[in-house]
Amino acid sequence: MPETSWRTIENYDDAGLYYYESSNWKASARHQAIAVLLACGMEESKTMFPLYVKRLGFAFSKYRPGDDFAPVAANPLLLLKDISLNLRANTDLRRRYFKTIKLNQGTQTSTASYLYKIKSDALPANCYIQPDQSEEQAAKSE
Repeated sequence: MPETSWRTIENYDDAGLYYYESSNWKASARHQAIAVLLACGMEESKTMFPLYVKRLGFAFSKYRPGDDFAPVAANPLLLLKDISLNLRANTDLRRRYFKTIKLNQGTQTSTASYLYKIKSDALPANCYIQPDQSEEQAAKSE
């Protein structure tokens, strides 16, 4: 399934909720962050995106109680540089946001090393997509 499929995004969101209920705050924050970043700027996810960010805020308040979540809520792309969440290790995020560079193999180790650089051309201008006026009117009239 493509990384930007709503089903993939929902799976990460569901995993984040599961870990939250299990009091595994770091795993919850990590999975919610992945859901937010995959949904970022995606037309198909625009209605759920604010809820994903809200859930990420709940997980962050438990995982990092002293941190200010407001900058991340305003610009979720900041999460791409969050070292402790290790989001670069996620295959779906690497496909969407990172360029993989294989480093020269050293003589000391037989395993290959990789560098993941953010693809600036893959970054959406804004994660939040405004709903159409007709959608807003329909939601208000319900």
